[in-house]
Amino acid sequence: MKLLLSRKDTMRLLILSELVLNKQSSQRDIARKFGLTPQAISEHFKDLIAEGFVSVVHKGYYEVTEKGVDWLTKNLLDLYLFSEELVKKLFSRSIVALSVGDIKEGDEVLYWFQDGYIYAKPEKGGNGVALMSASDGEDILIKATSGFEPPKKGEIIVVKVPDVGEGGSRKVEIEAFRQLIKSRPRSIVVAIGVEALVTCRKAGVEPIFFGAKDVCVEAAHQGSGVIVACTESMLNDLLRKLIDEELSFEVKEFTC
Repeated sequence: MKLLLSRKDTMRLLILSELVLNKQSSQRDIARKFGLTPQAISEHFKDLIAEGFVSVVHKGYYEVTEKGVDWLTKNLLDLYLFSEELVKKLFSRSIVALSVGDIKEGDEVLYWFQDGYIYAKPEKGGNGVALMSASDGEDILIKATSGFEPPKKGEIIVVKVPDVGEGGSRKVEIEAFRQLIKSRPRSIVVAIGVEALVTCRKAGVEPIFFGAKDVCVEAAHQGSGVIVACTESMLNDLLRKLIDEELSFEVKEFTC
């Protein structure tokens, strides 16, 4: 796709397209829209006029010539064919999902993201086709036939646990923490710090411990809810990471 490899040709396509779509566009309007300086847009127009792609209507206003229209048509067609082929390739990829209900090979299915997983269920006019049969809860291979709504970032709840010198897990209201976990059965639980690990175990949960911070970030980006028990001395490092990743979070404290 030569057009995309040349900055000059890319800008030429954008400028000509803008002149076709908005005949009253001035150099200043186009420069503002594409974030160009007046000097830069002036140089582009000088080239377009010199090469016969654009003619001057009156001072500051222009129209695309027949030569310009021909060039634009050819390159837009090339770009369309390129993008159409790329989209087909992307949609032709197979997707592994969790089956909701029984699905037969060849069934039309609807697939979607939820809690960090991809699910699929039988549905006429859906966005995929089953490439195999599967019972409820089984893994299934599907082929996408159209797009789907991307996953929203998962909810992150950070529970602050005192350092051991301040009482550690002994200072946490375990029942309140347990109820939080029960209220979000789909959320994964991770622990950062030994005090946080013990707190989770007292609540009857074996959390993800090794690589917990990275697991939290990855899971939330995939749409899964996360409950993070975090020792206080490690809290700032975790929150900085979440902010850097542009992930929203809520901090709770269940100290007694």
